[in-house]
Amino acid sequence: MTDIIAGLATGAVYAMVALGYNLTYLASGVLNFAHANLMVLGMYVAYWAHSTGNLATPLVFVAAFLLAGLAGLLEERLAIQPLRKAGGSAELVTMVGVATVITGIISLTYGSDALRVPFFGPDETLVLLGTRAQPIDLIIIAAAVVLALALHTGTRHTRIGLAALAQIDDREAAQLRGINVSALSMWGFAFAAAVGGLLGPLLVAKTFAAPSLALVLAVKGFVVLVLGGVGSHRGVLLAAFAIGIVEALGARYIGPLYRDIVVFAVFAVTLLTFPQGLAGGRKERVV
Repeated sequence: MTDIIAGLATGAVYAMVALGYNLTYLASGVLNFAHANLMVLGMYVAYWAHSTGNLATPLVFVAAFLLAGLAGLLEERLAIQPLRKAGGSAELVTMVGVATVITGIISLTYGSDALRVPFFGPDETLVLLGTRAQPIDLIIIAAAVVLALALHTGTRHTRIGLAALAQIDDREAAQLRGINVSALSMWGFAFAAAVGGLLGPLLVAKTFAAPSLALVLAVKGFVVLVLGGVGSHRGVLLAAFAIGIVEALGARYIGPLYRDIVVFAVFAVTLLTFPQGLAGGRKERVV
């Protein structure tokens, strides 16, 4: 049972990355592959605050939220908006370039070594139903569930969420109906980045702060996104928990060196069975 909780916590981390992908995709039609880098940026805000002692814990989260949000806003205005009419894979390549730039800036500032940041909350092991669990694991799991449910509700039951669904279905038709798709894209990027930065100081206590961590999170987050279904917040959460549990059990019963092989094997088999993802649906088009 301890492995299950640890696996759920790991999956929750992947879910937060994939939910960020979903946010930018629904708001702009673009998958922000630099989202994991923005989360890592929030981790380094926590490390800076811990090493200097300049900010109280609540202000650390505020600073990470604002800095990452500003970075996301600049990213959309400078790297996405000018390429709207370029077509092809220009936006995808640009997102990879932005991720590389952010990683490079962090590496030049703090180096490439992994840096630890202690958990800001209680660290005593809890016993739930006879199972030992770390408080940070339970908090991360709860945060992922709350975030996924909030995004699902916001997407389906608010005007902004419905506008995002409309522009994903047909961007030109959404514009004709009066939806400001440019503003939706800009603020969608900023909000997704800000949320990612906000989660950084929480996740760094589970992982560590290192530039290389962004690549791992980006890949695992993309696997979760495809497995759960692009645009489906609940599907992403389910897929992330499944991936986390598979990783934990694979590491325990097969070996830590094979955990990624097990994950990608399950990923391949699942996609062969459900090509649209666990929560994806087939779309019919009349021609």
